Amino acid sequence: MKHCKTIIYVDGYNLYYSALRKSTHKWLDLHELLFNKIIKPVVPESNIVQIKFFTSPILGRYASDKESPARQKTYHNALIAQHPNLVSIINGFHSHTEKSAYHANPSNGTDRLLVKVMEEKQTDVNISLHMYRDAVNAAAEHIVLVSNDSDLSPAIKMICEDFETIKIGVIIPALQHKNGARKSGKLKSLAHWVREYIREDELEKSQLPEAIQNRKNKTIRKPEAWSANSAR
Repeated sequence: MKHCKTIIYVDGYNLYYSALRKSTHKWLDLHELLFNKIIKPVVPESNIVQIKFFTSPILGRYASDKESPARQKTYHNALIAQHPNLVSIINGFHSHTEKSAYHANPSNGTDRLLVKVMEEKQTDVNISLHMYRDAVNAAAEHIVLVSNDSDLSPAIKMICEDFETIKIGVIIPALQHKNGARKSGKLKSLAHWVREYIREDELEKSQLPEAIQNRKNKTIRKPEAWSANSAR
């Protein structure tokens, strides 16, 4: 069977808020979950080339939990230590701005409020550019997008039009038991195959070891706050 070069593009923000935020499964092994448990059974000829994890560093001064930036960094270091030649972290950034917005329940038709808005920047652009560049460079024969963000559909559409031999897979990171979760019809319509959910038992069985040695022989440990009795 001919191997199929596969690159996985993970929308970290989408994955976190759709499947991990209030769970005890944040110490997630992306390779084990996405490749071994989801992709391989669907496309057995897949040969994993790279996992690109797109995210943004948490801004500690705005975080409700001041330790969350350190936990995020620890997790990223653990992913790279566990899969040093496979996982890469591509960072965008957070923008904190004040905007004028309409009140949800105004006393009259013109009531406005000044609100603080935190937005993740560059992630969609980074994912789109990486996917297209990898297609141009023939780095991937099978592109798997892990996201439910329909803003990424134009990039997928262009890849389908310009590179007809590239297979497209979409994994929507919605928990299976949340039946009412919105699923991007645009992404689904462009893909050769779609997985519309992630199961709780798949997350549970796809955790990194609690202690990992990096290349400098230093031990990276799972944050205590992410233990089984905590959902922080």
